[in-house]
Amino acid sequence: MKFLFKYLLSANYSFAKRWVNKKMAHSMIFNSTYIFLTPFAFLFAGLSCVALNYIDYQFKFPEIILMMTAGIVYLGFWQATKKAIYKWGIEKAYKNLSKEQRSKRNTFAFLFFWVGIILFFYLGAKYLGGYSLR
Repeated sequence: MKFLFKYLLSANYSFAKRWVNKKMAHSMIFNSTYIFLTPFAFLFAGLSCVALNYIDYQFKFPEIILMMTAGIVYLGFWQATKKAIYKWGIEKAYKNLSKEQRSKRNTFAFLFFWVGIILFFYLGAKYLGGYSLR
């Protein structure tokens, strides 16, 4: 499991390094952490849609539950992700990658990002469609 997260974190660091402005190199850790956690926040919010569908109590504003879930993911894993970047040597490993490896990791990070968002919308539409009509 560590290998999978290490590769994903490395891919997100590579993606952030490629697309972040060169003048803002000081915010590279912040940006790579944000890019890494965004799909997970959307995935957990999608799972919250599934949970909201199966409980009997109906919330007046279910979007508040979704925002709280995303916020909990960000706040809960922010420090751990930043520590993992330093602990696993993601910055140093990035410098040793070839151009082809960087390209593959950028593609992987891009796909993971959009799969998380698309899955959130799918789960939301499937399980919360008509939620307020019940």
